[in-house]
Amino acid sequence: MRQIESCFNSINQSKQTYQETKDYLNQLDRSILAKAFRGELVEQDPNDEPASVLLERIRADREQQQSTSNRRKRGLAK
Repeated sequence: MRQIESCFNSINQSKQTYQETKDYLNQLDRSILAKAFRGELVEQDPNDEPASVLLERIRADREQQQSTSNRRKRGLAK
């Protein structure tokens, strides 16, 4: 009977350890993501363009590609 109780205690301790570890990993994931969005994971290069400029350039490139694609579909571009 004592062996069974000991096994149950071990199982309960393992279950508690598992839950604590799972909670810690979830918190760690959130913390890493937060640091990534704040740019705190790696040293920042002051020569890099701001994200807003990069996004605007990407948007303009996409618009240009779409415009070229539309002209090709209509037979206006070579």
